[in-house]
Amino acid sequence: MSIGAAPGDLRHLSLRAARAGADAIRQARHRGFQTVHKGGAAQDPVTTADHASERAILDLLARDRPQDAVLAEESGLSAGCSGLRWIVDPLDGTLNFSHGASRYAVSIAVAAGCDVGDGEGRVVAATILQPASGACLVLDADGAHDGDATVAVNRDAVPEHALVAFAVPNAPGPRRRAYQALVGLAPRVADLRNSGSTVCDLAAVACGELDAFVSFDPAAWDVAAGTALVEAGGGVSRRWRRDGQTVFATGAPAVVAALADWLGTDHVDDEEGNDDEQR
Repeated sequence: MSIGAAPGDLRHLSLRAARAGADAIRQARHRGFQTVHKGGAAQDPVTTADHASERAILDLLARDRPQDAVLAEESGLSAGCSGLRWIVDPLDGTLNFSHGASRYAVSIAVAAGCDVGDGEGRVVAATILQPASGACLVLDADGAHDGDATVAVNRDAVPEHALVAFAVPNAPGPRRRAYQALVGLAPRVADLRNSGSTVCDLAAVACGELDAFVSFDPAAWDVAAGTALVEAGGGVSRRWRRDGQTVFATGAPAVVAALADWLGTDHVDDEEGNDDEQR
């Protein structure tokens, strides 16, 4: 797989990294934090808690896996030589966090086969940890786990009874186009949901609490870990182009197929299993 990397070791380190980030977030919550807005966009804040979490995670990875590449939301891509890439969202749901809401999470994924250029690779380890509740999903050799319990997608879900989570871009133009697409989708499913955290929504799909998730122009750090967990629990993933945007969907097979049909079928990639969903 790579230099000195056993799958079990990577899974354990992904959990340790998520816990380090969660601890930093809790400390920032206790001590107080500051918020700024990226590019002045109110929908896209970043806090000192985001930076503290990312710093704790990257420090741990630098000590334990210095040869690996890292793609992190706040600091971007750092090169490696092992063929492994860590994909880090240190605090997804920052707007929720900054308003005192509980739906936010740390997301850690490890992709193998990233030796050439910006190759996407395949996720071999992943952890999602929600600091407020302590809920934690881990990708293991035999599926997705919440502690000792195996979790699974609601594979039998049908579109007309489906609960579908969604996420839209922050930029005004793409955001408007995404909402226009969702207006047509809403009458065809049981309901649309948006928790304010893509990572939390993906965790809910992996556990069968939601039936599918659809996003417009998602970043790799938003979806890498969650997609792997959904697919490990029996879900499928697709992405395609619509109105100049990449649309990504994952979840129950019939629901994802319907989303692809309703929201456009010009597919650029169809995926099943544990393939990484980076862009």
